[in-house]
Amino acid sequence: MSSAQRSVWQIQRDVIYALLVREMKTRFGKWRLGYAWVLIEPSLHVLVLVAVFSLAGREFYPGVPTALFMLGGIAPFLFFSNCFNRGLAAVESNRGLFNYRQLRPFDAVLSRVCLEFVISLATLTVLMVIFAWFGISTNFNNFLLLVIVNVLFFCFCLGLSLALCVVGVKFPELAKLSPIIIRPLYFLSGVFFSLEQIPKEYHFYLVWNPLLHVIELTREGLFVNYQGMFGSLAYLGLSSVTMLAFGLLCYRANWRDLVTSR
Repeated sequence: MSSAQRSVWQIQRDVIYALLVREMKTRFGKWRLGYAWVLIEPSLHVLVLVAVFSLAGREFYPGVPTALFMLGGIAPFLFFSNCFNRGLAAVESNRGLFNYRQLRPFDAVLSRVCLEFVISLATLTVLMVIFAWFGISTNFNNFLLLVIVNVLFFCFCLGLSLALCVVGVKFPELAKLSPIIIRPLYFLSGVFFSLEQIPKEYHFYLVWNPLLHVIELTREGLFVNYQGMFGSLAYLGLSSVTMLAFGLLCYRANWRDLVTSR
């Protein structure tokens, strides 16, 4: 079927698929293990952190093994962190492709977020299975909650990445501030703690962070013994819709500049 006969959605699907394949080859094709590195890279990251905190010999949350508790926080945060960094570089990394009429910066951002989303879910699933194989498991809680949280989180990260792709082109020097933003969030988003373990006088400041709600709700969906009493699905939904709208508006106002800037 020629491009003239294909629908807009078919063209969009083929563009995203081609960008996904290109992204995977660029990132993982140079490794001897090939596409297996898609799972190995983030899994090693998670396993090292889980091992460090497991060897500390303390139980982070009653009824939830330390390895699973850490995994429920690290996996979502890695998805956010990778979307943040790759959103900043999405336009410059694919600039040569924008000479093709069918391809726009939006497609480059969407393909990167989709790839990170799939990697995040696959890593979480594979490591849960591996831990269960070694006897580290707990009762599963709420699959529907997990689906809703992940859909909202995807929308949040897509909106953020769209806004950041504009920032990465118009203010490239700000990309150097990325570690300054990511590192504090690593310790303020509940990766290593549950909000109910933090003194109540600090809750007012911490609950403004949407990432904390993602991690709290993810653990609540994964583990039946996790209370998750401070995770708000309504706040996460509002944050995700707002961020997606903001990202789309930023992109809409600047997309022609993204294509022509040098």
